[in-house]
Amino acid sequence: MNELRNGAYPAENANHWEIKCLQGEHRHFGVFWYRYGTPYDKEPVNGICFYFNDLPYEQVQDIANFLNSKYGGKILFRQTRGFLQGSKEFADKDSIAKLAEELSTKYNAPIEITIEFEKIDKENQEKMITFPPGKALPIVGPD
Repeated sequence: MNELRNGAYPAENANHWEIKCLQGEHRHFGVFWYRYGTPYDKEPVNGICFYFNDLPYEQVQDIANFLNSKYGGKILFRQTRGFLQGSKEFADKDSIAKLAEELSTKYNAPIEITIEFEKIDKENQEKMITFPPGKALPIVGPD
């Protein structure tokens, strides 16, 4: 998290971020956001979302309620994903790092953070993004 806090990037170019929380060999969950919404049926849902793998129902509900208490939104579920439709959205490093710290502490989980960027070519990536390259993922292709 210090890498993220001490680094810099243009938040307006962030397209997607994810905080993965490890709970065991196969048990984990992640909280994420997509700028253009997350697919739910045929329509995208805007807001913070999360996924879960092999977690007890009570913990899934606790994660949903925790995120809802911080960011609002209507809680929806679809298979192994939860959506906070209409919740507060953010892409700045301080908000992501703060949420990551809170999740790590609350769920006693090591975490991994990744952020995807759009409209930053490889040449400018090193100038605009100052945290480890493995944590900053450019989206390739034409605009």
